[in-house]
Amino acid sequence: MEKKIPPCPTTAAIDADIIAYRVAFRAESDDPAFIPHMIEEYIENWLPADVDDFSMCLSCSRNDNYRRNIWPLYKVSRDSQQTPEYLQEVKDYIKDIYTCEYVDKLEADDLLGIAASSYRSVAVTIDKDLRGVPGWHYNPDKEEASVHVSQEEADKFFLIQWMSGDSTDNIPGLWRIGHKRALSFLKKWEDEDTISNILDMYTNEKFIPKKTCNLEGEDLALAMARCVRILRTGDYNESTQEIDLWVPKVGV
Repeated sequence: MEKKIPPCPTTAAIDADIIAYRVAFRAESDDPAFIPHMIEEYIENWLPADVDDFSMCLSCSRNDNYRRNIWPLYKVSRDSQQTPEYLQEVKDYIKDIYTCEYVDKLEADDLLGIAASSYRSVAVTIDKDLRGVPGWHYNPDKEEASVHVSQEEADKFFLIQWMSGDSTDNIPGLWRIGHKRALSFLKKWEDEDTISNILDMYTNEKFIPKKTCNLEGEDLALAMARCVRILRTGDYNESTQEIDLWVPKVGV
């Protein structure tokens, strides 16, 4: 019997990081006085149909991100990149004017993931990584309407990323395992313990990435999984501000 899909929420959680960067870059060539108008324009274009309320999600600083404690090289390549001149001004405006979600140690992706997987809000972003989270999603650059990602689809996406890593975020994953090859492994392991197989690959010399931060075996595998995995509902305790890090369930 198929599981009934929860109805699409009428609220949206918007990836304000991307909007802030886009607006800040535009402000360098346009009049910065139009920053409020630019933000409003993006929000209007990004809201999916039938949504009557929204919140803006902003990331903590890169150094404060909890993933840096797991993998010191996480997004380190971005540290040397020059940020647009008006970025902080744009972010401050968003925080002042709109309902804004911001949590120390968490990225906007995590806030979006928690909101989507709890079916509290539609996750609105152009970042494909959010499809590793179950719930309702909307990519304003590609989609006409919100789409639903099932638990099975989200878990499959996560397993593929665990193997392939994310070069944009400086997460190596397994050596020379891209998205297509990772998918082929999943198809081959259809009736096997996928989690155990991936853990074994992280102990196989031919698959171990060149940069390991002195981690090896299961420690390396867990670091890669926890970096690519976006938080879901139940993974973050608001009262204690503690993160429940993912633990592999072998043999399930």
